[in-house]
Amino acid sequence: DLGADGVSTQIADQLEAPTHSGVVSLDLDNYKIADTVVVTLDDQDMNTDSELIDVYTTHATTDTVGSGTDATLVLDITFDDTNWNESADDSTDCPASDITGDDGLHATGFTLVETGVETGIFTGSFQVPTNFCYTDGAGGNTDEIKTVTGTDIEVNYQDFRNASGESTEVGDGASINANTGSVAFDRTVYPVPYSSTAFSEHATAADDDDLAQGDVIVHVRVTDADYNVSAQGEDSITDANVTVKIERGSSSKLLAVWGNTTAHAANAIVEVSPDSGVFEADVTVTHDDGPTNTCPSSLSSGCILQGDIITVEYKDNNDASGKAQTVTDSATFDLRNGVLQSDKSVYLIGSDMILTLIEPDFDLDNDAANSAPLNLIEWDSDAATTTLNGNESAGDNATNAAAFDPEPSELRETGDSTGIFQVVIEIPETLSGDKLDRGEKIDLEYTDWGPAGADY
Repeated sequence: DLGADGVSTQIADQLEAPTHSGVVSLDLDNYKIADTVVVTLDDQDMNTDSELIDVYTTHATTDTVGSGTDATLVLDITFDDTNWNESADDSTDCPASDITGDDGLHATGFTLVETGVETGIFTGSFQVPTNFCYTDGAGGNTDEIKTVTGTDIEVNYQDFRNASGESTEVGDGASINANTGSVAFDRTVYPVPYSSTAFSEHATAADDDDLAQGDVIVHVRVTDADYNVSAQGEDSITDANVTVKIERGSSSKLLAVWGNTTAHAANAIVEVSPDSGVFEADVTVTHDDGPTNTCPSSLSSGCILQGDIITVEYKDNNDASGKAQTVTDSATFDLRNGVLQSDKSVYLIGSDMILTLIEPDFDLDNDAANSAPLNLIEWDSDAATTTLNGNESAGDNATNAAAFDPEPSELRETGDSTGIFQVVIEIPETLSGDKLDRGEKIDLEYTDWGPAGADY
């Protein structure tokens, strides 16, 4: 600088341009198939433009951030120390059709994006695949498709200049584990199903309609987060069998199988809601679905008897230790005694009577409020002997049903799986053309065809 005194003088300033040590990390220590992995890189040296958000993308050929050469490799993802490559790198051993999930890191769209214009902190994410091509990318016949379960996942970052100005590699790792699955019925005791021709609705009433067939609905639930592979989609179990059997002593009868796509392609067991990891299937058990031994002669093809055991078996391909195991649950079929109650012991003509039938044997579906016909109950007084329902097309029975004015028209369960059924009827003035007398005694009768201790 030519100063005021006419002398030229050199002046200068200096500023350190330090390098920084990078740190890369995974957001969790353990993952499972379909989990989202978040990678965070903190390196101020990567903030090459303080006025723009810097972005680093995955190279299509090498499946790494950067082209993969020593001069340009930035970051890679490995399973068991093998780079997560596209299966096409070894198409002989790893056909793409056998890959479940994204095929290589590039297929995920993985990108490191700076969180702000000059933060020097970058994040990217991808979903854990079900399997991957365990390959060195060199072809040959030594590579194979492997499940990611039981492997270690690692992120490796090539820091070209750390705080000391040296080139170094830093990384982080996590394990990919499975979950131990479980299976369960919706209850521990089920009623014994019954046929449509075995019993009349009432043993002694004039209305002798057959009791409608009583099929029992069994709900099976498998809980296994390993099959929750889509974040918000409805998943299903297609490669592990769920088997239901009816057992009596040493005899058994197969009832249903779900999950095996080869033998039972139409019987996938489906997730109850997105991201729940709980899978449910229903099976209808009829009166002849059991083993054949000790059955009545009329049920030579099989029967369900009190004391029979229903068993469900789930073959978990990978438990928490990475090994296959089988888990089970069981329930019994049982008969219980019915109880009939009225809400009062004295009624006025025209007043309402609340009739309650406590009968767990009619609780055929644990997930719904069931109904039973009014003809199950016989009214017996001096005026008339009749059932409460008017299902018959003619005669006093239909007239009497209108006189009772039932609400609802059937015995309705008070809630899901209560086994308590109620109806409200009106004390009629006339039945079968005869008026009810004051002081007249009313007998109400229910015939329990399956009391506790009976076989069926």
